[in-house]
This record gives sequence, structure tokens and C-alpha cells, in this order.
Amino acid sequence: MQRTALAALALAAFLPQAQAQTQASQPWPVASTSPQHEDYGDLKPFAEAIGHARIVALGEQTHGGREEYLLKTRLLKFLHEKMGFDVLLLESGLYDMARLAERVERGEKLDDIAPGNVFFMYANTSEGRGMLQYFDRQRAQGKPMALGGIDSQHTGETSKKELLPRLQAYLKTAAPALAEGEAWQRYLQAAQPLLEMQRTPPPAEARAAFRQHAAALRTALCQAAPPGAGMGAAGSVFSGPAFWCQAVKSVDAQAASYWSADHDYQRDNQMGDNAIWLADRLYPGRKVVIWAHTVHTARGFQRTPVNLQAGEVMHRHWGADYKIVQFSGAGGRILDFVSNRPLALPAIPPDSLEASLAKQPHALLGLTAAALPQPQQPQPQFSYEYELQRGGRLGVNWDVLFFIRQVTPVSMAR
Repeated sequence: MQRTALAALALAAFLPQAQAQTQASQPWPVASTSPQHEDYGDLKPFAEAIGHARIVALGEQTHGGREEYLLKTRLLKFLHEKMGFDVLLLESGLYDMARLAERVERGEKLDDIAPGNVFFMYANTSEGRGMLQYFDRQRAQGKPMALGGIDSQHTGETSKKELLPRLQAYLKTAAPALAEGEAWQRYLQAAQPLLEMQRTPPPAEARAAFRQHAAALRTALCQAAPPGAGMGAAGSVFSGPAFWCQAVKSVDAQAASYWSADHDYQRDNQMGDNAIWLADRLYPGRKVVIWAHTVHTARGFQRTPVNLQAGEVMHRHWGADYKIVQFSGAGGRILDFVSNRPLALPAIPPDSLEASLAKQPHALLGLTAAALPQPQQPQPQFSYEYELQRGGRLGVNWDVLFFIRQVTPVSMAR
């Protein structure tokens, strides 16, 4: 209760008075992308746009833009220190981040244990590590954030080594018949290659055996988790049936996506489900920052009517309590996370919102949909998303846009 009261007081200092407008009516200059810039006067319109929302997603266009990561870290600091957000969910594996969260609670530093477990563009770049190191500093100063991962795609070293053995160990106490025999072995043989990122589907008979046992696991684990359950017998929020239910569903989603060559793309459906479980079941009532690619956070995106992107799953669940922040620019280069080489961003269309913003005198701008011409014109927004050059619109797919005129590549630090 004390934390909630303090957060409310901090938020009140940045929200405008009742007679003021509820949203910024024009783009506002942003003073700096630097996380060390702690005069937050330029972020008052951002606080106003977020309002009393409980979930804020900080997107990114490419995974490889330096200024995006720096500004995201500055926004994370602001949300944590001034607006009371104290849960951080990363685009990294649900299981990997659960085990890292336990290790952090035992005193280890997230920045030290992130390599091989946290998505490598966050764990290995100087700019991504700035976010991890901020998390560690806050814990050291007695102002900790809770930690979790939303990704249903488990590719971290901890998942490869531990997920299935520890699932079996849990089942031996909770549902012994599901942890032994031919059915378990066939499940194991099909599941382990998924954690090794092997996308080649096994024979049809092996797939059918996997799905049959996976359904039995879901029935046993998910039905054993009462509403609001999270704490396991071992005292960790990541040791009970509710957690293992999410882990098993995530492995199922990875199988569906990989074995169908993404035609039945279930990764994002389950990412959204994982985020909702973490925010509502493990951390109910607490304010949450989600740090992930925009393609996973924006609302309104789907591949098919049954293959939603995670942001749309979360938007349908949380509604106005879910706010999305996007970043865009007029040009520059990023570090391509596949080739590990600098990559020039495509030229912006001359009729795009970014082309209009590039004509303004400020190299850093923030804006909400209220800043757009009224009635809003169908001006396309340029949003470069790696492999999916999918346009989006402020006020439709995200709530706040930060415009960075020139983007430069992140740098690998380890």
C-alpha cells in the first residue's frame, strides 16, 4: 500500500492539472535520448499520454538501433522512478527468465547472467546492457523491479539444459504417470529439438504422440492451477502448476510454429498469453513495462484471424489499460542482428509522417495522435520492422511515437 501511495504521488507531479488538455496537441521536443539525462520535464506529455494505464509496452523497430535502446532505457527509468512501474517483462523465454529471476533474488546480477539466456541483442550490446545494468542498480539501491520473460520461443541455454528435466521432476510429484513410460519419452524426443531451434518436423506419428502427451500435460497442469495461483510448493512463483502450465503451452506453441513453417504461427498468441499470466496472475495490480519488438507489442496486427500478434492479444485483454510506445526515424543505419553487420534503413516515403517530422527543427520529437491533423488524414507512417516491412499508424497501432531523425547502430560489447 505504501508503494502504491508513493507511486500515485509521483504520478500526480507529472500529470497536468484537471483544466489542462488530456493529450499533447502538437509534437513536443525531447531533450535527450541519454538515460543519464534526469531532467524529466520533456517527458510530461509522455506521462500524460500514459495516464493511469497499468501496462506500457516499449517497442523497437529493428532490435539494432542505438538511439532507440538509449531512449527506451530513459523511459524505463522514468516509468519506474516517477510513475511507479515495478515489473519488467522482456522479449526473452518464459522459462529462461523465470530461472534468472530466481537467481537475481539470490543476489546475482542480471547483467552477469544474461548472456545465453536473455535475447542476445539485449544481453550483448552496450545499449541493451544499459537496461540490464539499470535493473541491477535499482535492486542494489533497494528499489527493485520484478522480472519475467514473455516469449514462448525457448532458445536460451537454461531452457535447453533444464526445462524438460525440471518439468519431469515436477511431474514426478504432481502427476507421476505423466513423467514416465513411452508417452513421456516420445514427448521428450520431440520437444528437445524444439529447444535447440530445430525446425524440421519429425514424422507424423512422432508429432501425433507429442501432441497427445502435450494435451495430457495441459489438462493436468492447467486444471491444477486455481485462479490466482502462482506460488509453488518450493516457495517460488515459478515452481507451481500455473507456471508449468504456461511453460508447456509455450513448448506447444513453438512446435506449432516450427513444424508448420510458421503457417500456424502460434508464437505470438502464446507470448500475449504469457504476458497476461505474468501481469495478472503473478503480479496482480502492479504496473508493468514490456520491453520487446514493436511487431510483438503493437495492437491491430495479425497474420490470420487465428494467428494474432501478441500486442493484439494483450490489447483485447487489457483495452485502454495497455499503452504502446513506438520509435521511428527518417534514416540512418542499424546493426542487423542476423548478419551482425550495419544495415542502412530504407528511404522514407515522401508522403509519410516521418517525412513531415523530418522538416521540423528538432531532431528528437514525441507525439500522440492528438498532434496529427484533424480530421486525421490517411498519412502513412513509415515503420521499418525487420523482415516485416509493415506500416503502422499512430493512434491506431500505438499510442505514443518518439521520432529520432537519424538512427545509428548498436555496438556489440561481448
